[in-house]
Amino acid sequence: MIDFEGMRQLFCRTYSGLRERVVATADDWIGDDGEFLAFPWIAELSHLIVERFGSGDYDQSEALFLAVEQLLTTGDDAVQTVVATGLLEGLQHQRKVAPELWRPLLGPLAHSHCVAMDKFHGITR
Repeated sequence: MIDFEGMRQLFCRTYSGLRERVVATADDWIGDDGEFLAFPWIAELSHLIVERFGSGDYDQSEALFLAVEQLLTTGDDAVQTVVATGLLEGLQHQRKVAPELWRPLLGPLAHSHCVAMDKFHGITR
């Protein structure tokens, strides 16, 4: 099972520029007691994805969403939760990049999660 540390390392290896971004925003995702906060950390990845996709940069999307599928499959429960609700739902709730531009890039587990969330919220696509 992949834990939070493994998740962070996998995403930083997979999506260039993420490491630099999370270093620059460390005050946002490191708690006062030194704890690494998973949801604010994954939000930085979500924001970076939206920025890149918004500018038409999809170069690393295949590797990124393969990593998402890997984490949804082999991550521990906490990792699966943060990837599904922090990353995927973060992408679903943003309004800068239309879902039609990124949803086709998802693997089957990520796609199923997004469809289930759409159904829960009464959204039809």
